[in-house]
Amino acid sequence: MKYLYQEDFQDFPLTEFPYDKDHSALGEYHTFVIPGYSGNFYDPISLHQWRSKDGSWLITSDGKKKYLEQNRADEVTGAFLNVYSTLVLKEAIYAPYQIECELSLFSLENYGGITFLYQTSRNLYALLFKEGEILLVKRYDEEFITLKKVTYAVKALTNYQVKIIVDLAEVSVFLNDTFLLKTKIMFRVGKVGFMSKVCARYSYLNIALTETNFAKHLEQKEVENQRLKAKQNKYSPLKLIHKINLGDFGSGRQLRIARYQNEVYFLLAQHQKRVMRDSFARLSSLTCFKLDGQVMWQKGLACNDASHTLISCDLPFQVTDFNNDGKLEVIYSMDFKIYVVDLLTGQVIKEGFPPVIYKDELVKNEPFYYLNLDGLRVADFEGLGYQGDLVVKDRYQNVWALNNDLEILWRYHHKNTGHFPYVGDFNNDGLDEILIGYDYVDSKGQIIWSAPYNSDHTDEIIFCELEPSGSPYFILASGNEGMNILDVNGQVYKHNEIGHAQRISVADYDSKRYGYEIIATAFWGSPGITRSYDYQANIIAEKEFMTNGNLVAPLLYDGINSLCLLNASLEGGIMDSDLDIVVKFPADGHPDLCSEVFDIDGDGIDEIICWDQKEMWIYKAEKYTLPQTKYKRYPENAFSNYRGEFLIKVEDKENGKN
Repeated sequence: MKYLYQEDFQDFPLTEFPYDKDHSALGEYHTFVIPGYSGNFYDPISLHQWRSKDGSWLITSDGKKKYLEQNRADEVTGAFLNVYSTLVLKEAIYAPYQIECELSLFSLENYGGITFLYQTSRNLYALLFKEGEILLVKRYDEEFITLKKVTYAVKALTNYQVKIIVDLAEVSVFLNDTFLLKTKIMFRVGKVGFMSKVCARYSYLNIALTETNFAKHLEQKEVENQRLKAKQNKYSPLKLIHKINLGDFGSGRQLRIARYQNEVYFLLAQHQKRVMRDSFARLSSLTCFKLDGQVMWQKGLACNDASHTLISCDLPFQVTDFNNDGKLEVIYSMDFKIYVVDLLTGQVIKEGFPPVIYKDELVKNEPFYYLNLDGLRVADFEGLGYQGDLVVKDRYQNVWALNNDLEILWRYHHKNTGHFPYVGDFNNDGLDEILIGYDYVDSKGQIIWSAPYNSDHTDEIIFCELEPSGSPYFILASGNEGMNILDVNGQVYKHNEIGHAQRISVADYDSKRYGYEIIATAFWGSPGITRSYDYQANIIAEKEFMTNGNLVAPLLYDGINSLCLLNASLEGGIMDSDLDIVVKFPADGHPDLCSEVFDIDGDGIDEIICWDQKEMWIYKAEKYTLPQTKYKRYPENAFSNYRGEFLIKVEDKENGKN
């Protein structure tokens, strides 16, 4: 036998395995590396229910050697009952292997053990120990299938030497060198890891292969590497085309971009948190600058400290022609006032107060007299012929429609509002309707239909067709309610349990397939999971990425191929419908905290904007062909960190997709 891994944790420091100590939502759209030594492992689980609690995994010692311990117990409730603390080897194994492990359970109240043939934290096999039994299970999403169950007097604080032989057609398990169970199973390429719902201690983990299988593993791994390289060779590499020094006004992913009078303008916002984490942030500075870095104007006082720049919500500002005068304005809210200012000068055109919420029975736990805006966007509810009305909201409870004079037209209060309602003239009556979370609301504020979901909230919404000349659908990433597709009458077309559905996009990611493809990600409980679907929402591919900040933003990369930006890190990149990274970012020291897709120069080819609190770098395909067609996308006057993205050929609706 040859050992692929021999892990005894002796090179780990005596501390917690690296994790986001704030258990924050920043990783929904920021890409950051959690500091600390992680060896050959990664932790695929992040959960807001663990705030104020320690990490899931801890390196300890008895004075003679070091151990890995599950340090979480079973701290999950509600929709996350099936979340296990998990620690997984970073690389897959391509040939049959043998697992050797020693474990000891500190409690028998729930299951602890080993996972293998692992694809994602919701798609795996596991050997699990509990009081009175040992199970071999297969998990897919919320379904656990017991393949084999053995009655066994499992004891706490007892060391068990486990051997799992994973062969081509079966799995055999030995306990303390004694045969325990065997079951048929089909081998698949996957990973190995620890998986537990109880505090437990792991002494070592060894992965051994026969000489033949070790050679086969290396051979198949190289085959996979060559397959990816062949794909990558089909695409032009990225080229750095511009850099901007952000001075003291750099920020997290709070960016707006506008093309106006043959110039490109960027706006970056900073914040200060009030009262409770991200719930009531104030917009503390807003800076408008050009591609050459020239600052046009600035509101507030800039400070690019992390406390002013990293937040997991939208800040209230948009760029739009709010007055229908052919010019662009910036609408923003700062310190309980709403301002409309000229894009080029920052000169105030209009200002007013947001709705009063003091003693409002429909507003719970808001600490202010006036509404502290959680987000805003424009609409046309009055038949103006342009989007001169304003949509404002609080965090999850209420939405108000305001007219151009910032007077209240109507108010919504029913189900959870989600982060960013979707505005559009869905019934072609010349007036905008709005999908607020799970509710379809007309231009007068009346609820027309309500989707059959009541828990959690909708993070992102898309409204577009999924096949040429087809009817458009609402596509929702609705957290614990999953990824859902509804028709214009609110009927559920498809439901998919991806986990806590977070982000979605639609594009022609595979020109050889009929219709458009959907790519979706999960976050809480399983933040690395990404799936691609065909136009009927059948799964094409599924992967678990080790990075956070997975945007899945569509881009017309080279004038021919629609690809999907995962993130701008070296471990991320740009992927296709198989979720293969086909374009990598160069190792040139570029910022990768935030990224965005935008056609900056208006030639039809998308640029990728990468930035952090200090710099902004802009990339583009080194070689490209100018597109001969136009595409429709999410409106430029409605930026949000919680909007689904789409890239659809305009003529496809009439002529069909080739």
